[in-house]
Amino acid sequence: MQDRKKRQRRKTGRRGTSRPASSRPALGLRLALAILFLCGFLVGSLVLLSHLRQSYRPPAESPSADLLLADARVELESALLRSGIALGDLEVVRENGVTVMRARGRLPEERILRQLAQRLRRLSPQLRLQVSRPQSRLEIALDGESRFRLHFVPPPASAADDSPRVAIIIDDMGRSLQAARELLAVGLPVTFSVLPNTPKAAETATLVHRYGREVMLHLPMEPLGYPAADPGRDALMVSLSDAEIRRRFLKYLEIVPYAVGGNNHMGSRFTADRRGMEVVLGLMRREGLFFIDSRTSGASIAAAMAEKMGVPTASRDMFLDNEQDVGAIARQIRQLIAKARRKGEAIGICHPYPETIRALAREKAFIENSGVQVVPASKLLRQRRVVSRAPVN
Repeated sequence: MQDRKKRQRRKTGRRGTSRPASSRPALGLRLALAILFLCGFLVGSLVLLSHLRQSYRPPAESPSADLLLADARVELESALLRSGIALGDLEVVRENGVTVMRARGRLPEERILRQLAQRLRRLSPQLRLQVSRPQSRLEIALDGESRFRLHFVPPPASAADDSPRVAIIIDDMGRSLQAARELLAVGLPVTFSVLPNTPKAAETATLVHRYGREVMLHLPMEPLGYPAADPGRDALMVSLSDAEIRRRFLKYLEIVPYAVGGNNHMGSRFTADRRGMEVVLGLMRREGLFFIDSRTSGASIAAAMAEKMGVPTASRDMFLDNEQDVGAIARQIRQLIAKARRKGEAIGICHPYPETIRALAREKAFIENSGVQVVPASKLLRQRRVVSRAPVN
């Protein structure tokens, strides 16, 4: 009995010392507030991280000095080509980390030097062109340090060469390096017109430039038969805005180094479009490029517009390989030479077909003994006074 009373007293004592029921809601409230604070903190942190991720821009990596100088040399040599100085007229040595060049020719005209300075600034604000006309010298400096020094030595006076001239332009280059090598092996100073939307465009331009051959942009333009006749991706179309035409054209120049001029690939619709051609020719004038109208349509206004806008221009006289037969192409080559004899100059356009390469190789001796010089397209244009009005063939 006494044991039962003791157990009852112990139970009563425990109940007496237990927490009051009224304190339980306060504990739940504090726990809820802690959870709400933690959730708010997490949400705020996520919002802040998202904002930082959107606003953060990783620092742009500046190109190495070697890459910048390689690009600067491309621009320098392109400017020399536009002023009529061939790579064969250059002597290059290295002196104390400076590339020193001697060029047989005169200092380029002011327009070409301005274009060169602008192109260098586009590559990097640290690149500067310095010109000394009294000393016939120009320098390119990077971060204030001279990296290229070019001295111009006027060529000796010689009798004027009035022999007839012909330019042979090979269109559609850039699909195969092997075709470029085979054409170089022929040994004629043909001009290579490179399509920028081809897989080997940059490599082709670099290769033929190293062999002293002239590079042109083969500008892909919309034909009347589009889309059955497709000029390729990123071609110039009449439906494009002026801004998009500019963007695509400037991209072509980035892809194809050493280009000194251009001609149209297809383009029977685009070369008849005044607005589109005005945009293209305005860019060519700004960049110091010439334009040759391939005359893929009798409705083309390209050459006439180029002449009015002050862009050096001409039109092709003959297509040499409409018929892909060695004998037929050889006959076209001889007709081109005959036309050059009559007119004093002529422009022929052909393509890197196997038959064309064999015909050029077969007719090389005839051409060299004809009294007609094969010259780069730019050299012929510097002599040209009247724009050719070739019939479509």
